[in-house]
Amino acid sequence: MQFPHIRNLDLSLVELLYALLDERHVTRAAHRCNMSQSAMSRALGRLRSALDDELLVRCGAAHERTPRGDQLLVDLRALLPRLDAAVRGNQFDPATSTDRICIATTDYAAAVLIPMLLERIAKAAPSVRIEVVPWNDRVFNDIEAGRIHLALIGVQPPEPFESKPLFTDEFVCVVAKNHPLRARLTVKRYVEYGHAVVTIGKDGDQPWIERALAANGCERRIEYRSPYQLSAILAASRTSMICTTARLLAKRLAPVANVRLLAAPLELPKIAYRMAWHPRLGDDAAHNWLRNQLMVIAKDLFA
Repeated sequence: MQFPHIRNLDLSLVELLYALLDERHVTRAAHRCNMSQSAMSRALGRLRSALDDELLVRCGAAHERTPRGDQLLVDLRALLPRLDAAVRGNQFDPATSTDRICIATTDYAAAVLIPMLLERIAKAAPSVRIEVVPWNDRVFNDIEAGRIHLALIGVQPPEPFESKPLFTDEFVCVVAKNHPLRARLTVKRYVEYGHAVVTIGKDGDQPWIERALAANGCERRIEYRSPYQLSAILAASRTSMICTTARLLAKRLAPVANVRLLAAPLELPKIAYRMAWHPRLGDDAAHNWLRNQLMVIAKDLFA
């Protein structure tokens, strides 16, 4: 069997082609591939010539894929992981690897897990690059497309994604040092005060908490919303608001923020974090190594 059309394309351009089609932006594609914008522009010119198609066309201030570009993107999403595994032979040496790994997660997990992961990587895999992107409602689409390799999340992923439990934490209530509340909160006392909320869900709330309150016929009064844990905790430190967050992070930030921790209402659920990935990466040696590092870290955190 022969593949005459492959001879017309420099295979070193394939990864660049994927980045260009996926980003639809020369500068972002260049940053993603760790190269200059001018070099990426030259690569786009070579690709257009080799494939006899514009691939990307300017529409106002943005670029759009041509029909050929759309089809190539679909094909490359399926092809590139297999091609990379075929070339590497599914061998992974942490000491020499230069892999780039993109992880999607929340502010909380990024604070408690990623620093320890970077510490381990610095010793065992010094040339591996970690990039963290914030959790959002498009994460599983990005995992499907290969833009994100792993998600660290507090929800069960949809089919067909694979996942594994990491750890379980619990909610605590963070209040100012001079706050009148002094003991474990009942739901009734909990909803009497205003709240500083760390926004996670698409509706700007903490879905686990809102569901638990709704199940008990209650609703809290949200006076401040922020996507950042530290901002919400500092807001509580200077007001009568309650910030409800995970115990592990709250314990670390309490001395800095000058706050007290109170036991949350018993009706609030536990926080069960998982890691999730696409099935095509299930047997990938590098991905397996990363998941094992995270399992060790999670075990150490709650030992």
